[in-house]
Amino acid sequence: MANKYFYCKTNKAPHTYRCGEDVEFHIFFREDGVTVPAPQFKWRIEADHGFEDEGIADGSTGEFILHASLDKPGFIYVFASAVDENEVALPECDRLFGGAGVEIEKIRAYPEEPAGYHDFWATCKRELLAVYPDIIEQKKLPDDPLHPDHNVYDMKIVAPGGIPVSGILTVPKKDGKYQGRVTYQGYGVKSAWHLFMDDTINFCINAHGIHNDEPQEYYDELFRGRLAGYGFDEEQNRSPHTCYFKYMMIRAAQALRFVMTLPTWDGKTLISRGGSQGAVQAFQAASLVDEVTLIDTWVPWLCDIKSGDMGRLCGFGNFKGEAFRFFDLSLRAPYVTKKVIISAGLGDSTTRPSGIVAMYHKLNGEKELSFMQSREHVYTSPESETFYWEK
Repeated sequence: MANKYFYCKTNKAPHTYRCGEDVEFHIFFREDGVTVPAPQFKWRIEADHGFEDEGIADGSTGEFILHASLDKPGFIYVFASAVDENEVALPECDRLFGGAGVEIEKIRAYPEEPAGYHDFWATCKRELLAVYPDIIEQKKLPDDPLHPDHNVYDMKIVAPGGIPVSGILTVPKKDGKYQGRVTYQGYGVKSAWHLFMDDTINFCINAHGIHNDEPQEYYDELFRGRLAGYGFDEEQNRSPHTCYFKYMMIRAAQALRFVMTLPTWDGKTLISRGGSQGAVQAFQAASLVDEVTLIDTWVPWLCDIKSGDMGRLCGFGNFKGEAFRFFDLSLRAPYVTKKVIISAGLGDSTTRPSGIVAMYHKLNGEKELSFMQSREHVYTSPESETFYWEK
C-alpha cells in the first residue's frame, strides 16, 4: 500500500507573488486522492532573509492553511508532517515539501567571478582535447527483456586525469542514425543506469569511473571509504585544479565526445542532461563540447553558492575554499548559448529554487524553467503540480 502524502495549493500561481503580498498555503493530507484526517500536523516555514515560523495544526479535517509573506525577493518554504498526540511522526506517511516565490524576476546571483576563472576552464578544454576518447573496454551485455530492440554495452573510455569514463551505452538495433544523449547522476556512488529510447543513443555514466552493475555492497564500501565525502576536502578545494570535481567535469565532456564517434550518431543532435550534481556535469561538459545542442536538467546543484551573502538560504554543501566558485552554474550561465531546460522543486532545500532562478536569469540562449509544487530534491508528491515561468 502506498504511503499517505500531502498536497499543497497556493491562492495563486506559486511563483508569481509580490513583495508584501500574503502567500496562502492550503495543505491537504491525502490517501489515494482523498483527503483523510490525522491526529495533528507539525509544520515549519522558513524563507530567505531570515523569516521562520513553526507550529501544530489540528488534523481532524485533514487540511489546514498557513500564511506567510516576504518584503524582499526570494522564496518561502513550507514543511509538514502528520504526527500523533506526542508529536511523533506517523508511519507510512510522506512529508510535505512546498514553497512559493516572491518577485523572482528580481533575484540576482552574486556577480563576482574568481580570479583565473577563464584560464582554468581553458586549461580544462586543452586537457580534454589532448586525449582522444578511445575505448578501453566494451562489454556486450545480455538484451534487456523489456527492451530487446537495443544493444547494451558496459563501456570504459580513456579520459584525462587517469580515471576512465565508465557507463552503460544503449543503442537501437534497427539500422539508422540516432540522436545522442549523455546522462549524468547526482551526488553519491552508484552504477550507471540502463536507459532506453527507441530514437536515441543513450550513454549514462557514473560520476567516478568505477565499475557498473556491481552488488550494492561494492558501492556502499566505496562511499564509506575512498569516496567518503568526495568533493568536500578543504585542502583540495584551495585550488580548482586539485578539486575532485575538475576531472569529473572533464570526464563528463569526454563522454559526449565518445558518443560523437559512434557510427550511428546522426551528427546533429547531442543532449547533455542530468539532475543535481548531474546537472552541474551537464552544464560544464556542454561548455567544453561545442556540438551539444540541448542541456536538459532538473534540480541543478551549485547555483549561486554565495547566496547567503545576500540574505538568501543556500543549498547543500560545505563551500569552504575558493575552488567551488569555479563550478558554480551562475558563473557558467552567461556563457551558455545553447537551449537549456530546467526543472526546480519548490520545496527543495538541497538545491534551492532561489539559486536556480538567479542562475537562470544569466542564461543568454533559449531557455525554459518550470517549478514543481510539493517537490523536494528526490521526492515528489503523487499530486505535485508543474508551473512554467513565462517571462
